[in-house]
Amino acid sequence: MKAVVLAAGLGTRLRPLTFFVPKALAAVGSKPLIDYVIEWLRRNGVREVAVVGYYMQDLLRSYLSELHPDVVFIKSRRLLGTAGQLYYAKEWAEGDVVVANTDVLTNLDLRGPLQLHRSKEALLTVVGTANKTSLRFGVLEVENGLLTAWREKPTFEYITSTGIYVISDAVVKSLPEEYLDMDVLARSLMPRVAVYEAEQAFFYDVGTLEDLAKARHVELGHLRP
Repeated sequence: MKAVVLAAGLGTRLRPLTFFVPKALAAVGSKPLIDYVIEWLRRNGVREVAVVGYYMQDLLRSYLSELHPDVVFIKSRRLLGTAGQLYYAKEWAEGDVVVANTDVLTNLDLRGPLQLHRSKEALLTVVGTANKTSLRFGVLEVENGLLTAWREKPTFEYITSTGIYVISDAVVKSLPEEYLDMDVLARSLMPRVAVYEAEQAFFYDVGTLEDLAKARHVELGHLRP
């Protein structure tokens, strides 16, 4: 099984830190984010890992060559979005490929999404997690100026993407060198897109400086499947 870690982005929400290092090398505790992602993949039995870079990619490549010499580093010529960046891994991709961003700490067991991907004969499987949002106000439903319903401080339930996917190599190999985000790719592949709802896994997004500061106090023992 192969996995591609997307580490190309500019990390604008982590500035000014990312003026000096790529987001993948932002530290949580004693290790950079990329270490947690690679270790998680290894614990899931993934033996072949590639990292796709762009921003400060020579610095990231140097780090990986010293600390993770068995990881394949793939350089990018352009920023192509969350799906388009996989274009640069098209020659390396083979079979069902796990794709992960560098800014999510997780203990997800990959057997679940992989099994779903194969059982549904999906081209793309999105790993999602359930969330709830409660509004502080009453919601009025109105038609032609008349109240039809009043929901006081309702709670909405929904599934959000975790930034982890399983994608068939045929899709990766078909990508042009053009900008493409994952949501656009998913819509183009429907109905052959599965969603795996991860009910037991731990996810922590490290997208902002505030998130990064909080992550340093997260019990990282949760990251073991």
